[in-house]
Amino acid sequence: MKPPPGIAPPPAASSEPFEILLQPGRIEVTERDVLLDFELLVGNTQSSAAENIRVLMAMMSANPEQDRNIAGYHANPLADSAGTPFDLAAGAGGRMPVRLALPREMIHVVQVHGRPMFVPMVMVELKWRAGISIRRFGADFMIGTPGQGGKLGPIWLDRNQQASQLTAMRYFPRQAVAA
Repeated sequence: MKPPPGIAPPPAASSEPFEILLQPGRIEVTERDVLLDFELLVGNTQSSAAENIRVLMAMMSANPEQDRNIAGYHANPLADSAGTPFDLAAGAGGRMPVRLALPREMIHVVQVHGRPMFVPMVMVELKWRAGISIRRFGADFMIGTPGQGGKLGPIWLDRNQQASQLTAMRYFPRQAVAA
């Protein structure tokens, strides 16, 4: 990962060991799958270095079972690490370009005014060495087009869409919010 311009760790009072941001670049909906290109930014907010960080990622479609799916993913992420493991000094950050694919048959389609749409979700899991232990931290994001009032707009499936104006919002599963 190379250092990102302008990523700054949140104040020391942050309870999260990393600041994770997802900057979507482009989504392409084809007959076979959905391809999402984005940049992942990771900032170490801890007071010590994080060593041998491995980034695992997966994409799914928002659906009625999404919170259970997310919990299952974070409990046992089965994806291979994206890229080579890396270290981040305390307060340091990095970025990596990413491309994820989701087969069309895995998309949960919702009809809105007779038009098919969906909302992609990206799950990120970090594993790193902290002294003699292995630690984990995850963050989840919903991806869409700029909507109104701070809400995401959908990705439409009724045309071969190549959207380049995308936004990402951090998603917190209901179980995590209630805890």
